[in-house]
Amino acid sequence: MLALSGCAAPRHETTTHREAPTGAAAQACLEACAARLETCKQACAETYQACLKRVEPEAGEHYRQVLDRYAADLERYRSDLYDYQFQIWVGWYGDNGGIWYNPWHHPWFGPWSSSSYLPSPPAVPTRDVVLADFRESRCGGDCGCQPPYDACFLACGGKISTVTRCVENCPDKP
Repeated sequence: MLALSGCAAPRHETTTHREAPTGAAAQACLEACAARLETCKQACAETYQACLKRVEPEAGEHYRQVLDRYAADLERYRSDLYDYQFQIWVGWYGDNGGIWYNPWHHPWFGPWSSSSYLPSPPAVPTRDVVLADFRESRCGGDCGCQPPYDACFLACGGKISTVTRCVENCPDKP
C-alpha cells in the first residue's frame, strides 16, 4: 500500500483574500454590496425551500424506483453467485477439485474464465442518502450570488486575490 501512495494526485486548496477599501464612501458602498448579497442568499434559500416542497412527492417515487433497481440487482447477484458456486463445484476453474474434468486447467484458456471471480453484492440503498442525493440533484446548485458581490466589491475599490497551494500528496520541491 505504501508503494501506491506515491501515485495519488496532489490535492490543492484555493483561498480567497479580500482587502477592503478605506474611507466612508467605500464603506457605504461595501454595505450596499453586502445587503445585495444577503438579499440574493435569502431569495436563494426561499427558492430552495419551495423546490423541496415541489419535489417531495417525486422523491418518494424515486426511492421506490431505486429499491426496485436494487431488487433486480440483488436477484442478478444471487444468480451470478449460484453460477459461480456451481462452476466451482464442477471444477471449471482449473482447481481440479470438482467432479468435472477440466481440459483448460489454466484460467486464461477456459471458456468460463471471465466469470471466475466471486461476484460482488450490490450496495444497499439507504433512504436518507438516496433522498438527499435526489433533492440535491433537483433543487441544489449555486445561486450565483458570489460573482455579483465580488464585482461590486471591486467596484467599491476593494482588492481580491486568490492563492492556490498544495495541501496533500504534494510533489517534493527541488
